[in-house]
Amino acid sequence: MSAPKATPPAQAPTVVPVAKAGDVAQTAKAREEAPNREEKVKAAGAAPTAASATAAPQVAKSKAAMLVAGGGGRQRPDNHQPGLCGLPSPEKEPAPEVSAPAKAKAAVSPISAAAVMEEGKKPATAAERLTATGSALARGMGAKAEAPKAKAKPAMAVPSTSKYAGGVASTQSAPNSVLNIVSGKPVAAGEIGTNAYATSTVGPARGYAKAASAALPTSAAQDVPKVGPPAVAVGRAMAEGRGAVSTVGGKLVTTISKKYQIVFVTSEVAPFSKTGGLGEAMDGLPIALAALGHRCMVVSPRYDQYKDAWDTGYWSSVPMGGKNESVHFFHTYKQKVDYVFVDHPTFLERVNGETGAKLYGPEWGQDFADNQARFAYFCKAALKAIQELPLGGAAYGGDCMVVCNDWHSALVPMLIHAEKPTGKWTNTKSAFLCHNAVFQGRFVREEGLASIFGVPERYIDSITFKMPLRIGKYNEKMSCINTMAAGLKYADRALTVSPSYAVECCTDPEKGVELEDLFTLGKCTGILNGVKEGVSPSDKNFVTKTMMSCGIFTAATAPEAKAELKATYRAQNNLPESKGPLMCFIGRLDAQKGYDLLLEALVEILEDTEMQVVIVGSGRADLVAQTKAVEKKFPTKFFYAGWMGPERYALLAGCDFTLLPSRWEPCGLVQMEAMRMGTLPIVAPTGGLKDTVEDGLNGIWTDKEMSVEAVIDEESVESIAKALKRASKLFIAEPAKVKAMTRAAMAASAEFTWSNAALQYEAIFEELGVKDTLKGGLATVTLEMDKQVC
Repeated sequence: MSAPKATPPAQAPTVVPVAKAGDVAQTAKAREEAPNREEKVKAAGAAPTAASATAAPQVAKSKAAMLVAGGGGRQRPDNHQPGLCGLPSPEKEPAPEVSAPAKAKAAVSPISAAAVMEEGKKPATAAERLTATGSALARGMGAKAEAPKAKAKPAMAVPSTSKYAGGVASTQSAPNSVLNIVSGKPVAAGEIGTNAYATSTVGPARGYAKAASAALPTSAAQDVPKVGPPAVAVGRAMAEGRGAVSTVGGKLVTTISKKYQIVFVTSEVAPFSKTGGLGEAMDGLPIALAALGHRCMVVSPRYDQYKDAWDTGYWSSVPMGGKNESVHFFHTYKQKVDYVFVDHPTFLERVNGETGAKLYGPEWGQDFADNQARFAYFCKAALKAIQELPLGGAAYGGDCMVVCNDWHSALVPMLIHAEKPTGKWTNTKSAFLCHNAVFQGRFVREEGLASIFGVPERYIDSITFKMPLRIGKYNEKMSCINTMAAGLKYADRALTVSPSYAVECCTDPEKGVELEDLFTLGKCTGILNGVKEGVSPSDKNFVTKTMMSCGIFTAATAPEAKAELKATYRAQNNLPESKGPLMCFIGRLDAQKGYDLLLEALVEILEDTEMQVVIVGSGRADLVAQTKAVEKKFPTKFFYAGWMGPERYALLAGCDFTLLPSRWEPCGLVQMEAMRMGTLPIVAPTGGLKDTVEDGLNGIWTDKEMSVEAVIDEESVESIAKALKRASKLFIAEPAKVKAMTRAAMAASAEFTWSNAALQYEAIFEELGVKDTLKGGLATVTLEMDKQVC
């Protein structure tokens, strides 16, 4: 990396004294005069977060910025996606017209509530701050404490024999008369051979299937499933020397000898709520684990009126700041997974039906002033769901594995640790799964937080550090709470979403973002995320839903299919024919993705290079403006498509290359999806990009990692430009090599599945000693593929 490395700390960050609350409060008159939202938040006494921290120095215009009419082009620090060393910030989009009902609803927003605070009133504690900022959580905290409501049986609670039984498998064995597709004669594990199993970090599912096919007669081998839970079950049966995969009613059935109860606590889960990779992961992983026979639940806030989720009729309460706050749940059961949604105005009122954009703030680049309390409440409510909510007639209880995701649920391991002396969680194991270490949940340390969190003061001390509120070396250090640290300190295991990112978080101060010692302490393990097996050009449903005009295709027919898709896209968008490659960028237009560096490289080389580039996505307004300016300058070579739905896969499949020059990338999804389509990724060698793409074999690397500095680093731009020129030259001069790389990419991508990831999570859970609910017995489970494709 060109950026100078920060000096690693000699020891863990020091715990510092408590800072008094209210130091930044202003009078009502001063609040009215405050020129922007951040100053108004401070005026209201809202604890500054990453969204309101000290700015890094401004930097000069880039070439792409200078293309924007009227100039501007100056970059400022990112106030929502905090960079490692002071990355640039988003410019604000023009404010949309607001309807009268929306204006009325905005009256309960943090800023509006703060504006009507009594003259001179300064919040002295965390609880008073909630009241000052208009938080919905302040209503319960100001009310008289009351006992939990009667624990009525939820509306969705059903007998364990029904399809809503929370994933509980029947113990009835499959009929002996059905065809056993594994073997009529058990094969000993030693006869398979160690080389038959996949040895890569992405898991053994296809290796299992290959081993089974090789060991069986040709007629039986043809029936062996090659992907997904059925392939896993076949491999297990072979290894255990027993024929245990059968067909019953046209479906595959197997026996399992271990069954875990696994709970995922997350701020978002697709398709219900999603802003990025976290939501995608919480869609794929629980379904994959449930498909292997485990009982799985996902707990997430109810941001919207989810049509498939029903009121459980179950009420409880949690203490918040010395008072009780009501807890209420909605529930749905899909693909053997229990989805539980915490119902509270602090979530539902804020988002107001626009789940995808407003989970964490009123607009892109801004946080809600009470996010700390919102997600502290959510963590407490999640524990209530685990202990009390009778799904399928029985709560999950303490005999489970709890996986917490990112800072929003990082308090859960700490809360479990604090309550273990009461006997509630003696058999519970927990893991903290980090999807992006940049988002740490840093907040000002103030009095009263122990009461809000419901833990002794020593726990608050243990997650208090001398750090900048906003990540960046230019920013002032102060006494702040680091919420992510709670997960890393108190969970039984730290996890990340790729092996290389785990190494980076433990050893690189820029990637571990001042918490590298805690990642190491948590024995951090990286498990690569997956892609749904159904996201494939050989899947008819996927091809239909994504509007691929070429129909289904495989590696053998990929060149013809991709050529047809490319011609169709060019014709639809008035792009001329070209002998050069068609490339695309799909993702957020922001600094983490290296998009500012990519734009700069394209401005430098587009005129003299045979290539066309399509940009799909939205993000920082200044980068959107620069993108449109580049499109205007190069109308035959550069096209801005904006946001696209499932049809983006047709574009991705029609392109020759996809672009991912990320400054840092914990895992990455687009490169794995692209490889499924036979599209070669051009990536910066970082995190999960390095784990999935091999330079010259199934993709192309830049010759260096990207600088994480805010400035447009010329070496990074040059590295991207060289990779783009290399790809263009390869496409024109060596078509046979490109075809071979396409086949290699499609073959490698078959390993990037949630089934393979699930096997590795299983291994971690077994190592941690998660309680087996079968207690040495056996159960049968129907093996099904994930039905959700995109």
